[in-house]
Amino acid sequence: MSATPHRGSPVRLGPPGSYVTCMLIAGLCWLPLRLWEERDGSALVAVVKAGLGGVIWGLMFLFVMSRWGKPRTAAEAERNAGWGLTTAALRRGEPPTDEADLAAVVDNLPAVRRGALLGAVGGTVLLGALIAIALHVGWTASAVGFAVVLAAVLAEAARTRHRERRLRARLASVQGG
Repeated sequence: MSATPHRGSPVRLGPPGSYVTCMLIAGLCWLPLRLWEERDGSALVAVVKAGLGGVIWGLMFLFVMSRWGKPRTAAEAERNAGWGLTTAALRRGEPPTDEADLAAVVDNLPAVRRGALLGAVGGTVLLGALIAIALHVGWTASAVGFAVVLAAVLAEAARTRHRERRLRARLASVQGG
């Protein structure tokens, strides 16, 4: 664990599930403002504008939630350390050798899988709808931007799922199963 531990994200999902969740929350936060702004115009344009805000501010929410402050409790610090071990093991492709670290990684792997699945499915549904609405209202550049973000989300989901499977296979060989 680092000398100055970070609080860690309350959204405990593997990438890109946490980003898709933050993007949805940010978009929903922007929606009332955009509907108010477009009260004499099109509600669909307001949805596209809120979606753009969600895509951009979703990254900001994710960064702020994961970096702001220090852990409040020892349990939170331990959970963050376990999550850090899991992300490091996913990057390396090798499980940790210490039994306690190995147990933390095994406990966090279902959340990694859920994050990849939520990111792929939720990102496709959310961004696919935004692409369709943006094309319908004639905001082609926004539709292209949403498509680029969707491609990045799907690529990250595939990469996370591949890493998770590889790590599970290594864990099976280490644990003898």
